[in-house]
Amino acid sequence: MLEVCNELGFPVFVLERATLVLRDLDLIAEINHNTPSVMAFSIISTPDSMFYKQVHQIEHLAPLSEKRFTAMEKFASAGLLTGVCFMPILPGLCDDKNNLENVVRWTAKHGGKFVLASGLTLSDQQRDYFFKIISKRFPDFLPLYQSLYPHGNYSISGKEWQKTALYIRELCNHYGISDRIPRPILPGDKHTLNKRIVEALANQVYTLEVNTAPTQRIWAYRKAAWAIEDLDQDIGLVYRSLGLRGLQSIQNIGPSLGRVVEQFITRIPPPYL
Repeated sequence: MLEVCNELGFPVFVLERATLVLRDLDLIAEINHNTPSVMAFSIISTPDSMFYKQVHQIEHLAPLSEKRFTAMEKFASAGLLTGVCFMPILPGLCDDKNNLENVVRWTAKHGGKFVLASGLTLSDQQRDYFFKIISKRFPDFLPLYQSLYPHGNYSISGKEWQKTALYIRELCNHYGISDRIPRPILPGDKHTLNKRIVEALANQVYTLEVNTAPTQRIWAYRKAAWAIEDLDQDIGLVYRSLGLRGLQSIQNIGPSLGRVVEQFITRIPPPYL
């Protein structure tokens, strides 16, 4: 599959636990040379975290996390945008401040540029199966999971996740990386400004979701991002020609988001303007 992507000049996003992906490092690096791609590793705990041994029991078929970080560093050295998918963050086992910081710190130390985090979701048979694992291996944690995931609860409450997500953002800022994946853009792309604006709007969608903003507002930003993604014209040209009124005339932008987009445009340095 990677060879076909390489032949077609098609970008890839690879997410792995297995360090065997190193066998394809040269091929993925070649794809990345032709079209920017992303290599991510699934990691939820580090060796210096309190419950590392317990977490490793859950994912015992995967290589040790320190080996995954070493593999990530090799991809970073090969010039690939790389980082960690910190998911699922297991309540009681992975969500203490020590482990949250360790994952972010190890990522930055090993050349990672992002930590994309998400909580644990459980439903129906998946929930029953996971509870059996917890009751067998870590019975002391079962009451916690039963309280967080009663029947009908797919995920933990928004407020609990909000605290975790905001803390991870704070840690990423501290260590000089991002809690979103930076959007790769080809040099010379005539729609670079459009894509940067879309990226900014999409990042704002995540911020609104974390802060439990009204659904209507979240969807307004999401639709605005889609509209600019589909725009055939350079949005900088639209703004230079027609100003704010031109931005507000774009489908799903309107008066309010037009001003937001204008602020994004004026913050992005030349040559776009």
